[in-house]
Amino acid sequence: MRLISRLREGSRYMQNWPLNRHLAAHFPEYRVIKATRMAITWMPVVAAVSLMVQLSQLGSDILPLALAQAALILSLPLQGLYWLGWRSAQPLPLPLLHWCTEVRERLVESGCHVAPIAPHSQYQHMACLLKRAYERLDSAFWRDL
Repeated sequence: MRLISRLREGSRYMQNWPLNRHLAAHFPEYRVIKATRMAITWMPVVAAVSLMVQLSQLGSDILPLALAQAALILSLPLQGLYWLGWRSAQPLPLPLLHWCTEVRERLVESGCHVAPIAPHSQYQHMACLLKRAYERLDSAFWRDL
């Protein structure tokens, strides 16, 4: 049950994280989310083609090995979602807490109501804050990042 909830957290985190290239230099989430989305789209196709090619070329004797390989290929998107779920629950380090406080202050200055950043905030909280900042703040903020 814990695995499924971690995958759901990863999916929610993936939806909340803003795909901004300026953030890619500072956080691995951009690359992981891009790779996970691509894997969700293409890995079922790759697994099916791999299974069909192996069975057509090598016969049914290779079926257990081909199924194991297809299962491994299909697990790749799940690995990305699991990592994202794990990352979303991690507490923010102190420098990131200070930076999130600055981002929150900029949002408040622009007239947006944002809840304060707690000392025990997690990456999920930062993702929601950054998503709102991406929607509300101008591009000058992201260039200054």
